[in-house]
Amino acid sequence: MRLPDLILRYRVPLLVIGALAMGLLLGRVLFRQAGQEAQHQPSHEQATVWTCSMHPQIRMNEPGKCPICGMDLIPVGSPGSAEMDPMAVHLGEEAMALANVRTMQVGAGSVEGSLRLTGRVQADERRVYAQSAHVAGRVEELLVDFTGERVAIGRPLAVLYAPELVTAEEELLQAHRTRDAQPALYQAARAKL
Repeated sequence: MRLPDLILRYRVPLLVIGALAMGLLLGRVLFRQAGQEAQHQPSHEQATVWTCSMHPQIRMNEPGKCPICGMDLIPVGSPGSAEMDPMAVHLGEEAMALANVRTMQVGAGSVEGSLRLTGRVQADERRVYAQSAHVAGRVEELLVDFTGERVAIGRPLAVLYAPELVTAEEELLQAHRTRDAQPALYQAARAKL
């Protein structure tokens, strides 16, 4: 085969391989430039932040006394560090010993002791049913079983078993077959449903 025929035959795989190669090359160039820019940026020395152990909302850039209670301020860390998270609790070794806090690695194992908790038992709304019906029967299966479930027009809500309804349907079908001969019977069967 000639070269132009081979190119036409394998044009899709060649285009895919070419696009991949271009993407890898472009990604390498872009990410290398971003990495080099990050290396050339000057690093800023960040000052330690001091806070009161009783009033963590007090934050100062230098040691001193808490303006609320007069206690000595303690160092927290740099302003950009994770230690500055106001929703997190950070304890040093001494504070952990004073507070009698122990930590351990999470793992599988047996549990010692028991734990008693208070709570409230609430019924699962998917298991509680209440529906008024015009015929005697029972719901065999509930197809929409929790609050907020979307229901489309024409979608069945439940599967109902009602012997009276089955009998009335059979009477209507029989009356439908003889509706020309007995129109009054047909109208009575329709009214029954």
